[in-house]
Parts: sequence; structure tokens; C-alpha cells
Amino acid sequence: MKMTNRIYEPSIECASRKEIERLQIKKFNRILKLCKKSRLYKNIPLPPKISRIKEINQIPLTTKDQLRESYPYGSLTLRLSKVIEVHTSSGTTGNPVPMFLTKRDLEISNQVLARTWFCNGIREEDIFMMMGEYGLFTGGLLNHYALIHLGALVIPMGVSSTEKQIKFLKDFKVTSMAGIASHYFRILEKFKELKINPKELNLKIAIAAGEPYNEETRAHFEEGFGCKFMDQYGLAEINTGLAGECEYRCGLHLPWDYVYPEIIDTHTKEILPEGETGELVLTTLDREANPVIRYRTGDITSITHEKCKCGRTTPRISRIKGRVDDVLFVKGIKLCPSAIESVLWEMKNIVKPEGWKLRIERIKGIEELTLIVEPRHFNKEVEDKIVCKLKEELGIRFNICLEKNNFSHNKLKRIIDLRSI
Repeated sequence: MKMTNRIYEPSIECASRKEIERLQIKKFNRILKLCKKSRLYKNIPLPPKISRIKEINQIPLTTKDQLRESYPYGSLTLRLSKVIEVHTSSGTTGNPVPMFLTKRDLEISNQVLARTWFCNGIREEDIFMMMGEYGLFTGGLLNHYALIHLGALVIPMGVSSTEKQIKFLKDFKVTSMAGIASHYFRILEKFKELKINPKELNLKIAIAAGEPYNEETRAHFEEGFGCKFMDQYGLAEINTGLAGECEYRCGLHLPWDYVYPEIIDTHTKEILPEGETGELVLTTLDREANPVIRYRTGDITSITHEKCKCGRTTPRISRIKGRVDDVLFVKGIKLCPSAIESVLWEMKNIVKPEGWKLRIERIKGIEELTLIVEPRHFNKEVEDKIVCKLKEELGIRFNICLEKNNFSHNKLKRIIDLRSI
């Protein structure tokens, strides 16, 4: 693979939109034929073919529930003998969603994801520590394969103990790493316990992914680790490591030859104009084992097709603002988790804003919100200040529970909504 200094595959990443649309139409028409062979799309009206790319917008949306209902083999479009590997979503709220891979699927995945890692700044000379979970989770193995395809030296650390991760960072002179965003807080805490200065390590780039996090959190990581932090986006139903930031960090570049993106209004399901915020919908263009048409990701973002300063012409999504199912209506007020986090960062001198959780209950018909947060000092004055600040900024009164947070390698579950229980 011939690479420029900054772009892995310029023939695709710097192509014109018209060129790519012709390619998208050709690939999608192939996908249409395959989808008609799966039970998943058996009763969904699909056109025989499309002649314009926007005709995809007229096809019914696919939901996660539909994918769950087709478990385990209902989404397959080929004979099982053609499949060489399977990964799944977590399945914490029902059947997991499988992602099947043929040999061709895996080869294309490696090429597309290598493009994302290169965009993030990873190079073949890197010593890379992968802290994603291996096994069924796509974030470990599929990214591992792609990094090897790129040529990097990969340490498959997985979710080992934080002490072991730090030992390898030092001993192997790791230059880049990736993991769940919230786990980096735990590493920073362990640095303090072990009296290690992370700025004396060899780290140049870290990727924090798997969870939405704001710019304050990014700045906190960069100050703590002394290296650049990049964002990445992926999902088990489509592929991990699907989109990533370039050095200008003005959105995450999507592989437009691999997926076709749309932004819809969550309620009306209408296509939103470029630049407006809504729910991301993705169609796979180059997966043959179980392609997915117009999948509702549940992730809130916006999209632009403007050429990036890095030279890429690929569409860019803004950093994920949250999940459709995370937007809460409490006491008649719309409440977003990101708003709570922003207020806590404003109070970072008295609280640790990284590990908060919100519990919502209905007690005797009245909604009660309890914010669980770790203070820097445990006293009533801190509690009162948090209550007042949240009320002032968000217009809602919260009960406050001060407790020490224990970080894990898993994604943080921020919202605990007990109202329907």
C-alpha cells in the first residue's frame, strides 16, 4: 500500500463526491441482492436496484430490535461455510447482535480500519498497546488485526490489571495506546499511587473511545498523560474503529466507500440537512456475510461533507453528543447527560467530574434525581454547593450522594433509570 505522509489511501480519502457516489451505487446494488437472501429482510420491501444514491433514503429503517430478533443466523446472506469469524454486541439487554465475517469481509475491514488508525496518527513504527476487550467484543480483535495490517507492533494487553498495563507502558516503551475513555481516569489515579510521572513515558498518541466524552475530559487526559488524545467511533453492529479524527480534530472521518451515512430526526425519521444534529443512520456497503441497510445507531451527531484542512474529502461526523435513549425528560424538562458533565467540570476544584452517575426514581408519584459523585473533600458544604450549581445551571434540584467511585475496564453506565421498575 502506497501511503502519503498524512493520508493512507488518497485515491479514496481524497476522491470527489461524484466519484464516490458512483462507487456507492455499484456497491449498494450488490448489497441489495445479498440482503434479499436473509430472513432479516425477507418481509421488508427492497427495490430491485437504485440509480441515485439518495434513493437509499426511501428504504425502511433497520432497528436493533430487528437485529436481535434475527439472532443467531437470521441476518446471514451466505452459506455458513463461507463465514470464518463472528463477533457480537454485549447483549446486556437481550440477544446479542452478531457480526459475521467472510475472509473477504475481514480483509476489507483490515484495510478500512487501518485507514482510521492512520488518520488518528498511528504509524508502522509505533509500539501500540491495545487495552480493548478481546473475544466477542469487536473493539479488541478487529482493531488488532487492522493495526497489524498497518504494520504496527501490537501488544494485545486487553483488560489486564492497571498495574500491568503501566508496567508494559514503561518496559516496552509504548508510543501509542487505545482503550475505553473512562479507564484512563483509573490509569491516572494509579500513576499517582505508584508515584510515576507519565510525562517521562514514550507516549505520543492515545485513543479514548467507546464512550462519549467532552473537550474538558480530553484536556484533562492530555494534561495528565502529556500526550495527544484522539477520538474514534465504532459500533458492534457495523464495525469497530469506523471513524477517527485527523490531526486537526474537526470531526471524525467516515469511510464513505464502506458505509453510507445519514442523519435523521429521531421522532419524525425525516432526513436532516447537513450540519443539523440528529440520529446517525448507517448502511454497510462492503460487507457480504450480513450487511445492514439504514441501521439506526442511536448515536447523536451531525455530518459535514466539506473538504477537511487535512486534504481528505470524506464526510465527517461531529463528536458523539450522546445516545437517543440517554436524553431524559425529568419533571417536564429535557436533560442531557453531557449537560450534567459540563456543570461538574465547572466545579472540578471540589468534585472529580469523571465518574458521576445519575439515579432516577419515582417515589409516591414524584420523580427524584440522585447524582452520585466523588468529592475532593467529604463535607456538607460541598454537597450544598453542588446542589445550588446544578439548580442554577439546569433548573432541576438533585439529591447528592457523595461516594468514592471505583473505575473499571468496562463502559460507565451513567444513567440508572428506575422509573419503570
